[in-house]
Amino acid sequence: MMMSSEIPDPFAHPDVLAEPTGTIGARPGRRGTARLGTAFFIGGLGWVFANTVLTGVITAAKLAILAPEDKVVLLGLITALTAIVSTVILFFWGAISDLTRSRFGRRTPWIIIGAIGGLLGLVFVALADTVPLFIVALVIYSIMFNALPPAMLAVFPDRVPRTKRGTMSAVYGGAQLVAGSVAVIVASGFITAPDTVLYIAGGVLLVSAVLFVLIAPDSDNRDQPRERMNMRGLLHAFRFPAKAPDFYWAFAGRFLLLLGFFMVTNFTLYILTDFIGLSNEEAGGILALSGLALLVSTAIGTFVAGPLSDRIGRRKMPIFVAVMLFVVALALPLIFQTGWSMIAFTAVAGLGLGAFLSVDTALMTEVLPSDEEAGKDLGILNTANTVPAIVAPIVTSTIVASGLGYPPVFIVSIVIVLIGGFSIFKIKSVR
Repeated sequence: MMMSSEIPDPFAHPDVLAEPTGTIGARPGRRGTARLGTAFFIGGLGWVFANTVLTGVITAAKLAILAPEDKVVLLGLITALTAIVSTVILFFWGAISDLTRSRFGRRTPWIIIGAIGGLLGLVFVALADTVPLFIVALVIYSIMFNALPPAMLAVFPDRVPRTKRGTMSAVYGGAQLVAGSVAVIVASGFITAPDTVLYIAGGVLLVSAVLFVLIAPDSDNRDQPRERMNMRGLLHAFRFPAKAPDFYWAFAGRFLLLLGFFMVTNFTLYILTDFIGLSNEEAGGILALSGLALLVSTAIGTFVAGPLSDRIGRRKMPIFVAVMLFVVALALPLIFQTGWSMIAFTAVAGLGLGAFLSVDTALMTEVLPSDEEAGKDLGILNTANTVPAIVAPIVTSTIVASGLGYPPVFIVSIVIVLIGGFSIFKIKSVR
């Protein structure tokens, strides 16, 4: 791939590609690649399943039980609050993992800590029986769980060569999409009794994290130099990248694409009941069918786009296709206000989401200014997943609460997604 002269390419140094920092690295051979791919699939499957069960369905379902009259406003406020916490803490955990030196490597400790903390957080959420306790439990979960995603994602620049990142991104992204679909299907059966499924989700989270580090263990890195763990060293570790325009265009593109997507998907249950007019039972059935549609369509989008991206040596073209699919998907419920239109929305958006996520991880690792600060910088880029979750519910709930209803939500979403696609095409260092 052609690299801009303005952006340093941390992966161009021969030592980065020839000498992996972990036990499975840039040239691991077929067996090593299979092990790392298996680990990514299981790891992504587990943490996304657990997180989607909570944020995708159960948070809204539990609010409908605890505060049925105020559920829309509370969902917006709670989602914004937890997303703010997640945004700050992702940056923190990513930087800390970069500085970690242990016999298990720099990522493994935080993958396990995040899994254990996430499990305990989900238990607290399940036990909460009032809105204030529910909010406190969600904040605790957000703080502890978010040690895991940036540490696991940082394994990409640590141990995966650039020529394999599209395919490995497809494996990891595909696992996440499968997990999201399965989570919606499973959680839709617990809308009226949401607590039990949270215990199941916590168990899946912990088991998948343990399997990840057992299947693809990292190596001892205690002999590697690092910043001192004092105030000066920590402040240096937390600085934002300078002179890295492609890094920020990538952030903007991911942010806007997910913002437009979350504006609709985070309110799917309420769109089905309050906009389309279905009962809770009917909405549950549509959610289950949508989950199946998402499972099939995202699998197609993911496992076609990722390997194809490696083959043609391009990342931006599959993302352009994803943007167009998002636009078509968002237009369907706006034009056809039926339960089946939401299933069609999910199926078409799933194709786009599969294409996007299967390439997006590879793209993000290729705009990193420094391999030594990959965890911190990927933590920053990961906030493009969480910050939209702050803004999306505020925008959607404001539009709906103002009396305009849900149609403008779809229109605004389409515009935002198109701007996000334009931002990705402003990246110069990646084709």
